[in-house]
Amino acid sequence: MRARSLLHPRLGLRWKFPLLLGALLLFTVTVLSLLVLSGIRSNQQQQTEQLLLRQSDLMQLRIQQAYLSGERLSPLLFMQRRAAELAVDLGAASNMRVIVYDRNGELRGDSLPLARRSDVSAAMRYALQGQTAYITEGSNVLYLAPVYGADQLLGVIQLHLSIAEQQEFYHNMLMLCLWTGAAVLASSFLIGWLYIHRQTRDIHTLMTEARAIARGRYPDEQHALLKRSDELGELGDSITEMGGMIERSMNLLEQEKLQLQQAVTKLSALEQLQKAFIGNISHELKTPATSIQSYADLLGMYGDDPELVREASASISSEIRRLIELIEDSIRLSLLDKYDFELHPKQVQLNELIEDAAARTRGKATSAGIQLDVKLDQSVQLLADPKHLMHILLNLLDNAVKYNLPQHGWIVVESQLRDEIVQIRIRSSGPRIPADQQELVFEPYTTLSQNRSRTSSGTGLGLPLARRLAQRMEGNLYIASSDEHGNVFVLEMPLQ
Repeated sequence: MRARSLLHPRLGLRWKFPLLLGALLLFTVTVLSLLVLSGIRSNQQQQTEQLLLRQSDLMQLRIQQAYLSGERLSPLLFMQRRAAELAVDLGAASNMRVIVYDRNGELRGDSLPLARRSDVSAAMRYALQGQTAYITEGSNVLYLAPVYGADQLLGVIQLHLSIAEQQEFYHNMLMLCLWTGAAVLASSFLIGWLYIHRQTRDIHTLMTEARAIARGRYPDEQHALLKRSDELGELGDSITEMGGMIERSMNLLEQEKLQLQQAVTKLSALEQLQKAFIGNISHELKTPATSIQSYADLLGMYGDDPELVREASASISSEIRRLIELIEDSIRLSLLDKYDFELHPKQVQLNELIEDAAARTRGKATSAGIQLDVKLDQSVQLLADPKHLMHILLNLLDNAVKYNLPQHGWIVVESQLRDEIVQIRIRSSGPRIPADQQELVFEPYTTLSQNRSRTSSGTGLGLPLARRLAQRMEGNLYIASSDEHGNVFVLEMPLQ
């Protein structure tokens, strides 16, 4: 028996217990490490996918803008002409390699034409069918996404993203977990059963906090989970920091959700108020307009001076038709999500149109004691919708009369040709428009304050509608200056 015991020595408790302790600690650290590494891998994958998705969306938007804003070409011809340029621009903007294919899968542009190309034929089949696909090659991810324009497939973009840093980070975290397990195993042999109770208690604390974070209960970042400076203490700090980051992210998401709900509520209320306002003012304006139209017809039939009555009837009828058109535009503005009007462009003699608008406004200006002068540059022709252009000019002149000095006011209408753009400047006296309200007056339902107006305010639709009409005709309407010398509204229109 003695010989047997010498050949097969018995393992004492002083070795079994440290081995068991080391095995338990190693197992626990391994489980926690796997959870952390799994979370890191999942987070890296999500970040990579989100980054590629954002970049592909931005690039698709850029290609769509180029396709829709330029000359209308077929998708294949557009890619043949612009793909190389777009690939270089997108590659420089995203700091990635970008390859652009047409809708047949033919390569049309490469931001790094001399670099090696990988075989992406398998992923290309998915991309051409309207699906995104990606391939991982070593430390690179090849991401393919379809590009659409005007509801048709333009082609496919291929992004190259390096994940070397992520792989290095994951490898470092893996090595850290391995070294942590080795350290725990070594310390278990050194410390033994003296610290078994503390070790199990601390591990239980970490596991409890990890489960609490998973259930949505986050630890206090000011309070350390474990008051120790070894690997378990660092792991506890990491869990605390991770829990705090998750909590802040969840709180931020909740705040953004609440703000979005409030914004939707406010927009809904504003929409209802807008529709009610337009409906009321349209009803109030259309009834007297119809009465004035009927009165003008009676003047044409029973006036004493036929020539004078005929001229007055024609003028009143013209103004009433314009008033009804304004009401119809207001109704259209309240019903559409975006201002959208049908254009009927034709060649317009600009000086004649301006003179006509000034003649229509001069009577109102004279009765208000305001001098209206017209100083025009050389006569030019431009391609525009005469009805909408007249609406813009009459609106600006009407505002210049309405918001002017009560005594000795003045209005000057000027035109100037600059390159291929004609500027129509309407300068007027009157209280200045504050700088913070110069863009606000172009928002729907915004009227000037009562202390700036000598008459009642308008509906707040004139300037917004005028700017939108100018933009639809590829022009622009803005306030050039507003000071003690008066206000200057500028209407810019292209000649072609």
